[in-house]
Amino acid sequence: MLLISIGTANSVQTKSNVLFVIVDDANPYAHSMDGSNVASTPNLERLAARSARFTHAYVNVPACAPSRTAMLTGIAAHRSGSYYNNHSFRETGGWFSKVDSLPYHFKENGYLAAGYGKVFHFPDKDTDSFTAGYFVPFSNKQDRDLLEHILPGSRTVISEKMANYDFGQLPDDWDLADPQKMQQDTLNVERAIKLLNDESSQPLFIACGIYRPHVSWTVPKRYFDQFPLEDIEIPESYLPNDLEDLPKPARWAATRRGFHHLITRGGLWKRCLQAHYASIVYMDDLLGRLLDGLEASGKAPNTYIVFIADNGYHLGEKDHWSKFALWEIASKVPLMIAGSGIRPGTYDTPVSSLDLYPTLIELNGLAPPPTHSLDGISLVSLLKGENQTRGRPVLITHGPGNHAIRSDRYRYIRYRNGDEELYDHQNDPWEWNNLSSNPV
Repeated sequence: MLLISIGTANSVQTKSNVLFVIVDDANPYAHSMDGSNVASTPNLERLAARSARFTHAYVNVPACAPSRTAMLTGIAAHRSGSYYNNHSFRETGGWFSKVDSLPYHFKENGYLAAGYGKVFHFPDKDTDSFTAGYFVPFSNKQDRDLLEHILPGSRTVISEKMANYDFGQLPDDWDLADPQKMQQDTLNVERAIKLLNDESSQPLFIACGIYRPHVSWTVPKRYFDQFPLEDIEIPESYLPNDLEDLPKPARWAATRRGFHHLITRGGLWKRCLQAHYASIVYMDDLLGRLLDGLEASGKAPNTYIVFIADNGYHLGEKDHWSKFALWEIASKVPLMIAGSGIRPGTYDTPVSSLDLYPTLIELNGLAPPPTHSLDGISLVSLLKGENQTRGRPVLITHGPGNHAIRSDRYRYIRYRNGDEELYDHQNDPWEWNNLSSNPV
């Protein structure tokens, strides 16, 4: 997710603008910001060079809809009851359906609030968060329909079960016109850039959702060409038989859909890695286009930038593919914040996606929302170098009663039935050894 607060030299406008870009389902290690050669992401590196980069940032819920809901309302799942991908928070009824979302709060404070692409998981249920006429939603169905037009009948289906998740279909024949300009992500980025370049005395809050690297992993062929199958290696974070010391709820979370068995049985692990990495690089190119558009608009000098994903993504670790789990790889996301008064550098203290709402309103001088209290902590004192830690561990939730706590060193997981996991990240960064029965 990319969040950019932007101001202009226009003397009529005194408030900073905000450009908020959120990406989808990004494996937290498939980038080159830490010197990895898995996928080259020069635009993430470019942003990191001017940012406060948080190396231990976590979403409140490792699933698209509730993660975005928590992030954009500032309310943790255990308080809201928003746990799954099955409904919009506007449909819940009661107090939670009436809270002021982050873009709505900026709109109520005089901003033109625009939403392009996948910002909320159910965008058609929350059009009021955005200014009329500045909202272009995105849906999984749109993506599927577009791919049928671009690649008719040109998909390798791993299994019909996986195909139902847009996950078991990989590009099979790339002898086609480059579909880059036809893809919704590209169109939505172009819409955001156009609005950045429009003359207006009204400050802007632009939310731009980039759907990739979410499945289906269909991007132009040149991105796949960067990752020859013979050069791809199984992730170093993978350990065979890693489920042996896990309790039943953890094993169920890892294997309930059976994707890993289907992928490995079909000999498609490296093809899936290739497709995810290609989608990461495609997303990085779109980020670069946004950054270039921001610079060209003349609005960059007074700009706050935040980059984050809605959740992490397993690529076979713990025999798991997807998010929907309480482990590090499912909940960890890249997070960068840049702008005037923010000290660039690397920050290792754990922070939460819940912290974005209070951070943004403090950076922009706005009062808290009148409808609800916020569960996150403003990071402004960290960003300005006044503090070095967030002050408390991060809470991650997946379903009622299932929680993880992430401190500087440890991840503790407790399931609703009382089963536990405990990992010492100082000695076990890939969470291979469950210490819950022997916490020495």
